[in-house]
Amino acid sequence: MRKILLIATILISSFGYAQSEKITIKSENLKAVNYLKADDFYVTHYLYIDLFLRENLFPMARIEDVSSILNAIKTYVSVETPLEIEIEKPGDSNYLIKIGILKKDDGTELLIAYTNWNTRERLFEKDIDIKNDSYTRWYFLNGNKMTYRQDMSDKSDYSAKSKPNLAQAYLMDELPENDGKIKSTIDDILKEKGLNISDKILANLVLLKYHMYLRDSNNVVKQAKYLNELFKEHPSDFSLKGLEIMFRATEFQIQLMK
Repeated sequence: MRKILLIATILISSFGYAQSEKITIKSENLKAVNYLKADDFYVTHYLYIDLFLRENLFPMARIEDVSSILNAIKTYVSVETPLEIEIEKPGDSNYLIKIGILKKDDGTELLIAYTNWNTRERLFEKDIDIKNDSYTRWYFLNGNKMTYRQDMSDKSDYSAKSKPNLAQAYLMDELPENDGKIKSTIDDILKEKGLNISDKILANLVLLKYHMYLRDSNNVVKQAKYLNELFKEHPSDFSLKGLEIMFRATEFQIQLMK
């Protein structure tokens, strides 16, 4: 059957010069069913970080590029309809992604993304080969929840986590009943005397993400502004660089959710 092209050419500007990049999304038997019910907060968080930033896969992607790909995934992907994504880039091999939904015999549904990035050789293969150290990510789907396998509650010892990491675990796990514990956990952290700057920033970053999840746009703006001020107050603290990278990714995610 002839494949239908969803997206044609997208121009990308990066590294100080303009270059033409093509992002093509292909599938067969397309039907806009909006099968993927996961909340946009989880879709934008996981898929932007995992498919663009991790492994330095495609960090120069613009808001428009990522948004187009995620919208196609949300609209068309289903158990019957996987999507194939090809991103042209300099070099011998383009960046390939195949993403679909797997329904297991027990009713569990997984969103799985395969790529042609070889994690052992650290290069893009010509084709996707899941037997050849292919970079693969998969997530459990449960109602509006979408949870990376390592974020599942049975993979975490909550009793051993610091409070900032515990608040983040509550937000990202698959248990809706833990959502009600996020704000009180963060409040407890921020009341502590002598709180170190790393924990203070992480707690406020989780609070920002919680406001995003709630679609509390006023507090999202205020919280993002506050975090920017915190980083400006500690420009030479290299221990905060990882948190700042996380925050910049979150700012990108805010734009994706608009």
